[in-house]
Amino acid sequence: MKKHRIVLIDDDRDILDMVTYNLLTEGYEVKAFFNAVDASKYVTAENTDLVITDWMLPEMDGLDLCRNLKHNTATQDIPVIMLSGRTEEIDIVTALEVGAEEYIVKPIRIREMLTRLKKILRRREGQQAAIAGVAGNESIVRGRLQLDLSTYTVRIAEELLDLTIVEFRLLELLARQPGKVFSRSQIIERINGADYFAAERSVDVQVAGLRKKLGAYKESIETVRSVGYRFNVKAL
Repeated sequence: MKKHRIVLIDDDRDILDMVTYNLLTEGYEVKAFFNAVDASKYVTAENTDLVITDWMLPEMDGLDLCRNLKHNTATQDIPVIMLSGRTEEIDIVTALEVGAEEYIVKPIRIREMLTRLKKILRRREGQQAAIAGVAGNESIVRGRLQLDLSTYTVRIAEELLDLTIVEFRLLELLARQPGKVFSRSQIIERINGADYFAAERSVDVQVAGLRKKLGAYKESIETVRSVGYRFNVKAL
């Protein structure tokens, strides 16, 4: 079995040691850094499966690191988890807008972080398997849209979409019950869990990103004013 390589960045030694220990215990290969400049050079040069970075860092912060990785074709597909003590809605939205896959508020709940990390890595492996032509058996089909639940991949009109794990879970939630309206708070709870902290506006950011990737079929995700979102099969 492949041993996933994770790059971890935090200028707090206690956090770095704690997270590194838990990742090693779970069987991951870990490369730890105190600053994003050195980490960025490493990620660009070496095979990396996932990056976990603190927001507040010397020289280059976590936002700039994420932004740089997403603007580089060699690293744009590497998922990024942002760690931060910042809990304002605008902070969470900003991190998601620059390309972070997950936003985890400190103090870190290590089991929750590991669960989210595993889902992200399974989704990435699923996308790679789909590209290689390996498909699973569990799927949701809605018109031209097909979600493969075993490989975390989505095809629309035979085109493979590159969705984040959150975008995938959002699309799965809506597509399972076409026509049903989900409020923003329901979406957050269904795809992240009842105790997950997230701003409701972050749902709008994820919907906007999902619609962009759906392209000509973006109208399949409908806005219900003052309520939330629903899935429209007729748009497919």
